[in-house]
Amino acid sequence: MEINTIEKILNFLQEKEGKELPKKWFDSIEKLKLLKELENHPDGAQYKYKGDLVLNNSTITKLPNDLYVTGCLDLYNCKQLTKLPDNLYVGGFLRLWDCVEITKLPNDLYVGSFLDLDGCKKLTELPDNLFVNGALHITNTPLVKKYTDEEIYKILALTGGRIRGKTYR
Repeated sequence: MEINTIEKILNFLQEKEGKELPKKWFDSIEKLKLLKELENHPDGAQYKYKGDLVLNNSTITKLPNDLYVTGCLDLYNCKQLTKLPDNLYVGGFLRLWDCVEITKLPNDLYVGSFLDLDGCKKLTELPDNLFVNGALHITNTPLVKKYTDEEIYKILALTGGRIRGKTYR
């Protein structure tokens, strides 16, 4: 059933039948619409999202290239997401906790707060020009065994990036 059809049914029940429906049902519809919009956004055009973009536990498979999020981007437990878009800018934190299919981070990734990669079990290297304005969490990733903290900071400095905070293992 199409998202719009479900929304029409819910609106009908609420308006015509006087039914009190849980707000979370409407929130779920809005989230489904947003997921579809993100996955179908054309390449080559920036997608700007004002505020926090919370997509945790969703079935999203793709984010638009040149994604610009003014707040936080929460992708916790998005198990079908395999990669992040090029030119990703996140003004707040970026949480990729348990995104088990992510194999690579994009070059020129900017994160305004902390970057949480905990549980990204297929992530084996850091990208060029990674800028994290807070801490880097690499718990339960292959990065823990591959790099020392000093190597991480050195590699990033050589590629034009940096981490302003501490690395958590």
